[in-house]
Amino acid sequence: MPQVSTLQVKLSVKSVEYLKKKVASGEFASESDALDDMVAARRDEDAELEQWLKEVITDRHESYLANPSSGIPIEQVEKHLEERRRRRAEARA
Repeated sequence: MPQVSTLQVKLSVKSVEYLKKKVASGEFASESDALDDMVAARRDEDAELEQWLKEVITDRHESYLANPSSGIPIEQVEKHLEERRRRRAEARA
């Protein structure tokens, strides 16, 4: 069994209800188990992001520095991001 430590936290009513539903459904044995799982998932996501930043972004930045003309104009980036935001908003609606 892993070492445990106690931490007192305050959660929103919605968060508490969510945790209680997870336990009531049988997905987790306790709210503590649910939170621990969620923190572990976030920790893994953060590690993946950090790895991506180190490997992919560093390489792309170095490529750009070696050949600045390969860059994408900011207007094109903004247009692309706005389109992604629009599609996500439509998907949520």
